[in-house]
Amino acid sequence: MTARQLDGLSRGEGDAETLAGLVRSERSHRLLALDLVMDVLTARDGVAAPLPAPERAWSLLAAAQRYAPEAVQELLDLPETGLWVGQLLNRLYRPVTSELPLWADVGHLHCLAAAAAVRAGLDFTFPVPCISGRIDLPTLGQIRLPQGAPEETAVLAGRGGLVTATSLSGVVRLPTALHRSAPGWRPLHRAEVRLPGDMKVGFILDDLSRHRIAPPPNGAAQRMAPKTAEELAALLRTGCDLLVKSDAVWIPTVAALLRSVQPMRAHEAFRVRSASSDHAMGGFALSWPDSELACAAAVAHELQHSKLSALAHLFPLLEESAGPQQLFYAPWRDDPRPLRGMLQGIYAFTGVTRFWWGRTRLPHGEYEQLAWFEFALWRDQLAHVLPTVREAPELTETGRRLLEGLSSTVAGWSADAPRDGATRAVVRLAERLAVDHRVLWRLHHVRPCPSHVKRLATAWLDGAEPVLPGRRSLRAEHALWHLDARAVLTRMAVADPMALDKLRNLPDGEEVPGVTGAMRADLLWAAGESSAAEQRYLRSLVAGTAPPSAWAGLRLTLEESGRAPHAVHALSSVPELVSALADRVRRRTGTPADPVELAQWVGQRPADEG
Repeated sequence: MTARQLDGLSRGEGDAETLAGLVRSERSHRLLALDLVMDVLTARDGVAAPLPAPERAWSLLAAAQRYAPEAVQELLDLPETGLWVGQLLNRLYRPVTSELPLWADVGHLHCLAAAAAVRAGLDFTFPVPCISGRIDLPTLGQIRLPQGAPEETAVLAGRGGLVTATSLSGVVRLPTALHRSAPGWRPLHRAEVRLPGDMKVGFILDDLSRHRIAPPPNGAAQRMAPKTAEELAALLRTGCDLLVKSDAVWIPTVAALLRSVQPMRAHEAFRVRSASSDHAMGGFALSWPDSELACAAAVAHELQHSKLSALAHLFPLLEESAGPQQLFYAPWRDDPRPLRGMLQGIYAFTGVTRFWWGRTRLPHGEYEQLAWFEFALWRDQLAHVLPTVREAPELTETGRRLLEGLSSTVAGWSADAPRDGATRAVVRLAERLAVDHRVLWRLHHVRPCPSHVKRLATAWLDGAEPVLPGRRSLRAEHALWHLDARAVLTRMAVADPMALDKLRNLPDGEEVPGVTGAMRADLLWAAGESSAAEQRYLRSLVAGTAPPSAWAGLRLTLEESGRAPHAVHALSSVPELVSALADRVRRRTGTPADPVELAQWVGQRPADEG
């Protein structure tokens, strides 16, 4: 890779030549991993029994390659093949508990070989694993036999273009047109997107494979009806079209990397779930997007992950540390992340921000304010975390070069601003919600020293001035807190105010239906009823029933009203200290302190914001 190509990738970009090189390098990486698998399996006698030895499967794969090299290449490039290789190597080197016998796991190699033989039109007879009555033929589909044992063998045979599968439980004859459904046969759904220049990119909608990027239950394979598959394919086509129209840099990315999408169940509005794997370049899992724009942003996100994973296979980005891993604030997550996760997140969200930036530069149209909101939010968050991550001592020279390039890209967006006042207000709202997320994160993960909180409570009760401690600890909680709840409500308000009105007209419950983690006070705040929201936040804080998010919500409403600036400062810089102090005072006196007065008192002194 040339210096120019590496610089392009470090900016989050990459031209066609660079991405073609990444694809070639990833193929080499995949073949090396397969070679390692074969070395380990060959050294273990009977590891595939009752199936033939792995060398037999490899020989069949090699025979198919002589007649259908492109088909075999597609099988080897398949993201699901990379997933299987990575999972099997992990199992071979680090024994793990699995419901699947090792021989059946190894037997996926036999399924790959059999699929290659079918696609090459070979005459063959070959045993394959049949798991719960199912035989996977990667890139083709799945055979469904009457289930006998949970794991058994079946014989796949090809003669003159006709393929049959036989087990002790029954026989299935595959149709001559393998893209059509038939009794006992489920073909994979295939789709394509069209890019400028009449370029067509085919990909698989994989709702069958056992090898899932996202684990169950969210990532479990569920068969889609043909109409449903076409609707998802249409959504992905439109999403990719929006993506490449936002910035031409996405054209070579989609063309080179898009290979397979594993559908997941739909999630909540503005909360698309997606996932990728270091082992599965070009593949990702995706919950049903609630809009074409959300689909485009998710595709950008996951293809960036694939790009960086392939680059990391060529050039190490960080050195492994023997000591405990440093954890960082990740604005796109509820939990703290290690350095490796931060690199992936920063790279992915630079891509997401690029997409929204491109949308803001298009002629005025639908969802313009939403585009500015998303762009401003992620630009601000990236600018916040990049300086800290760039100082990590574990970074290699290439890792530092990567972060310098990404920092340059983000800095290049700093001056972008909308012209009209209404959209500028949306940008300011995004910047405030970026701070809101940081405050929420601190409330959940940062803990002040108990002895310091005790001394501070004594000072409060004695009427003395506060002395703010500088020492705090990070406690990583990996639960889902949905720290983005207020941002989701704001997106609703920006994109479709009617949707927010419908939520407000629902019975006055404490939780907001369809927006997990949001409370009624959050809904009132997002709807512009800041005073009513503040009263709800205060009531819950005084009653001692408030979740941590109420402190952050109070900060937002106080900031909007312009009163109690010291309280706003305290709830911005040391919210965890205010929350812990309020709990301590309640326990000592049996009565709650006024939340605003307490925060105002703490905010009289500057705090170390570490």
